[in-house]
Amino acid sequence: MMEKEEFEKFLHDKIPMTKAMEVRVEEYSPSKVRLAAKLEPNINDKGTAFGGSISSLMTLCGWSMAFRIMVEEDPEAQIVVQKSSINYIAPIRGDFAAECEIRDEESLEQFLCTYRERRKGRLKLGVRCYGGGTLSAEYEGQYVAYR
Repeated sequence: MMEKEEFEKFLHDKIPMTKAMEVRVEEYSPSKVRLAAKLEPNINDKGTAFGGSISSLMTLCGWSMAFRIMVEEDPEAQIVVQKSSINYIAPIRGDFAAECEIRDEESLEQFLCTYRERRKGRLKLGVRCYGGGTLSAEYEGQYVAYR
């Protein structure tokens, strides 16, 4: 299993925008993924975090959780985001972080069972984004794993 430092290098090598955004992996465990980014490379004309960067970090955080789950189940699986929605709650004026936690073990088990049977499964994941400790955005994404 990859450690968080290895996973961060993987992201920077395989998804170049993560390097430009200065994404850091703060936690990479079976139950939680936390990614962080500095404001400076993600700033907009108003001096706050660019909505596209917030969206990207949250999408990536959900994808990272799906990847973490699937790398143990089937390292050859492909993972894509199928659909997502974001609610922006408050502007972010500093560094920010996105967190995805597995809160529904039943949905996770159902996803894995479906994947095992069909070599394809869908998993809904929620991600929260914090700026300076304040909840700033909420995201829900549906990820598809397939072989």
